[in-house]
Amino acid sequence: MSQKNTCPPDDAGPKKVGSIKLQPLNGRFFDIQGSPSGKKRSGMGRGSDFFRFAMVAIVAFLALSLWNAYVKGRDMVFESSESARAGYGYLKDGMDSLLAQDASRAQDYFFKAESSFYELSQTTASLTAQANQMSTQSLYLDTADKLIQGALEVTQLGQDLAKLMKSFSDLPELALSAVGGADTGLIPMLMERKKAFDEIVTLATSLQQKVTTLNDGLLPPELQAKLVTARGQLGKFLAMLLDVDANFETGLTLLGDKVPHRYLVLLQNSNELRATGGFIGSYLLVDMNDGKIAKMEAHDVYESDGQLMELVPAPPGIDQVAKRLYMRDANYSPDFPTSAQKIMWFLEHSRGPSVDTVVAIDQTVVESLLGLTGPVDLPGFSVKVSDKNFSDLISFYTEAKLSDSVTPKQLLFDLIPAFQKKLSALGDLKKLVGLGKNLMAEGHIQAYSSDSKVEGLIVRAGLDGGVVKPEAKTDYLSVVTTSIGGNKSDRYIQTNLRHRAVVSSEGGITDELTIYKTHTFGKAEVTKIENLIARYGLGKLTKETLFFVLGRGPNVDYMRVYVPLGSQIQDVSGIPRSSISISEDLGYTVFGFKNGPINAGASNQIVLKYQLPFKLSVKPTASYKLVVEHQAGAKNMTLKQELQTADSLKVTDSNPPIGLQTPFDRNQTFSSSISEKL
Repeated sequence: MSQKNTCPPDDAGPKKVGSIKLQPLNGRFFDIQGSPSGKKRSGMGRGSDFFRFAMVAIVAFLALSLWNAYVKGRDMVFESSESARAGYGYLKDGMDSLLAQDASRAQDYFFKAESSFYELSQTTASLTAQANQMSTQSLYLDTADKLIQGALEVTQLGQDLAKLMKSFSDLPELALSAVGGADTGLIPMLMERKKAFDEIVTLATSLQQKVTTLNDGLLPPELQAKLVTARGQLGKFLAMLLDVDANFETGLTLLGDKVPHRYLVLLQNSNELRATGGFIGSYLLVDMNDGKIAKMEAHDVYESDGQLMELVPAPPGIDQVAKRLYMRDANYSPDFPTSAQKIMWFLEHSRGPSVDTVVAIDQTVVESLLGLTGPVDLPGFSVKVSDKNFSDLISFYTEAKLSDSVTPKQLLFDLIPAFQKKLSALGDLKKLVGLGKNLMAEGHIQAYSSDSKVEGLIVRAGLDGGVVKPEAKTDYLSVVTTSIGGNKSDRYIQTNLRHRAVVSSEGGITDELTIYKTHTFGKAEVTKIENLIARYGLGKLTKETLFFVLGRGPNVDYMRVYVPLGSQIQDVSGIPRSSISISEDLGYTVFGFKNGPINAGASNQIVLKYQLPFKLSVKPTASYKLVVEHQAGAKNMTLKQELQTADSLKVTDSNPPIGLQTPFDRNQTFSSSISEKL
């Protein structure tokens, strides 16, 4: 690692200070007082130099605590020194710039902070030297000096991080080139950057060791507590760096650095809901080798299903539309790792290859990318493909079967170079990163790998799509929809969920779940499809059939409601109680039933009332927790959570507030405190 130039300007030499004398304070600290010739700081009074050193130490601590910039004592620090004021401000601005991914500005701020703390260190060094001449007991001053030296190391660490971030600025472009199969040199670049990263880890490790060896007992009590916090924060930061370091080789595995890594990319259509996001209409087989895509093939799922020889009975719901299970319906479990393993089995037993990693996306991913890049021109389409018309176009071409040349598979191949060009031209990729985070949080992107190390990385990244594990005395709800009629009509279904928990005086809990669905297909959708027909024709279908399959048909779903294991149904409305099947899956009780048909413009409502298998100890207080898991790919949903108690109890606190109807596009957790009324 190159040495930093920390020398101040020529006119910024060490500050002169008067001679000092040391007086023991309770046999532990030293009261440092300036000589009569020394200048006193206004408002400080007797013992000013002691407080000056205390404030210097606090400044150094603030530098170490990069993650907690608003600690108490800040105002006192500002009064002590212009160097402290500047150093503190620059450190905070540097961290803000790093978080905003502005590496150039961050590097500049950290350099300025380094200069400020260097000036401060010169003052401390001068005073410490004079103290050593008069007393061998200068441990407090040594500790203050070590804290400031630590602050200087933090500024160096910040500069190195900013420099490393800048060095990765060309990585996205190289990655996008890899999508096109170009020999990008991506892996050599990563290996080179790894050297700089290792130096940062070494610096952070050294800094943590120095902070750990500081003598807490020589510091004021308030500063001791803050130093403990700083150690913890620095430890977490170092753990994060070490985690990245530990997973570096796994990242290279995904790029096929030693052996090719094969991906199965599932293209799920959420307009026909399935448990993990949507119906699997087609898929890609992608071989990654030496940091580039060596091979990519697109397949229609029916081609593979036609090769399956084994007879696998269809599960409930699917058995109403097919007698046996194929790969296209194998994403039956809402737990993505479970479904992915099933899909891998079906692919291999349909004369397909084995794969290392399964990735599932739905059309929301493509639509979101189009919204970011803007419309693209594609062969075979007389209009530009945009986020507004993509789903309509691909559904129309799929169902109308307009030609043998313009197919969903060809559309996907044509989109890849178009996206590559558009994304490379973005320049600022922060929006792309933010978009990716949202898509992952909402379950539009999921992954599973048979490689345990890769799977561990997927889990830590929050991409695994695994169902939340059951917790003791915790309420749980997941409503899983499987389309079994109405083709693409799930796109036009608005679903409102209301969950009401009633806690009795003895702590028993009765839940009431209301599922209200509305089929919103109307005049606007009719006009949209008629415009497509006018532009492209009817293909091989009649007009009425096309309207039916594109969404106007009656919506029919098979629904599974996952609740705490052992829950008992008490009452049902909207469907016959006898039509509900009760089973167990993934550690939960499952209520399964058919919902529909719901005609275009119509609504229906189903209410389930059930008793939970546990009680809360409400005397004197108890905590109620509800986890509501969102189905991947499900859209147009709202959720309202309500909590009621017996007259002898009251709800004292809730997070988030109960009774609010909110958009339901990701997992949510509700926590409330319940106590006896006095």
